[in-house]
Amino acid sequence: MRRNVAMIAAIGGLLVVASGTTAVCQTTGRKDFEQLCASCHGNNGKGKGILSEEAKPTDLTQITKKNGGKFPFETVYRIVDGREMIESHKRFAMPFWGQYLQKPGSAFAPASDAQVKQRIADVVRYIKTLQER
Repeated sequence: MRRNVAMIAAIGGLLVVASGTTAVCQTTGRKDFEQLCASCHGNNGKGKGILSEEAKPTDLTQITKKNGGKFPFETVYRIVDGREMIESHKRFAMPFWGQYLQKPGSAFAPASDAQVKQRIADVVRYIKTLQER
């Protein structure tokens, strides 16, 4: 009996930690989205930010719908990061956020490449929450 109670308590603790991590990712991702993306894509992701006329951004709320009902996390991650695309794909309106966040002296620059990758993943997780069904 005692063993079962201990196991249930351990599982409950893991669930609390896991749900807290998701909430942190969404909070961090939302903050970075608002600072880095919303000026073009809008706070709601619909592509109607204050710079939308100039940049003609994508409506980010339709990604899942356009992909047959599945959110293409890795594809969106690579687009937001942009570092893989520097040589093969020119884009003028959207910055390569992975490269920008890694710049020394940037107001947004974290201490390591791992932190850049985590921040981009958090932004992509936040974008996933904006999807319309």
